[in-house]
Amino acid sequence: MSLSHALLGLINYQPTTGYELKATFDKSIHFFWNATLPQIYRTLTQMEKRGWLTLTVKHQNGKPSRKVYHITKAGQEEFKRWLTEPPEMPETRNPMLIKIFFGHHMKPSQFAAHLRAWREVHANLLQRYEKEVPLVIKQYAHVTGAFKDALYWGLTLDYGRKVDRMVLEWCDEALKQIEDKGKKEPPQKKSVPPPQKLGKKLN
Repeated sequence: MSLSHALLGLINYQPTTGYELKATFDKSIHFFWNATLPQIYRTLTQMEKRGWLTLTVKHQNGKPSRKVYHITKAGQEEFKRWLTEPPEMPETRNPMLIKIFFGHHMKPSQFAAHLRAWREVHANLLQRYEKEVPLVIKQYAHVTGAFKDALYWGLTLDYGRKVDRMVLEWCDEALKQIEDKGKKEPPQKKSVPPPQKLGKKLN
């Protein structure tokens, strides 16, 4: 997936500025595809050069001018063309799982600390998915009038919920296994220094 097509999809709902796009991005697509504000602005410039967007400048008293992007017919055609393409298979790259794979070479306490940190990240995400994001979907559907699209936005939300619940369950099971392993292992024997010889050396 290219960032330009994600932006085309958002601008297709309504004309918007780069800053507003970033805010929308952070409340929706950000959960499965990230982009910084400079990346978004660079991509918008490229899209305008390709004829996918037009730009209008709205002057405001006492405020910076608003640069509003509108999708063109060519942009809509490109967006629809991209939607018909078979999706690219995502690359699986998870640095946390690499650490877990070599977990035997870590102290159990450090290993458990990694798991708890990972668990916290996904617990926080799940909380956002269950409380914040449904409201965002409802509000954005009202703002754009894209009520039918809200069903599909909800499908991506449901995917995120299920993934995070799975990760939480897995972390709890992994932590229990590490804890049980520590209980079963016999305590390490402390090395005892050899006894010193009694008496003084004879000269």
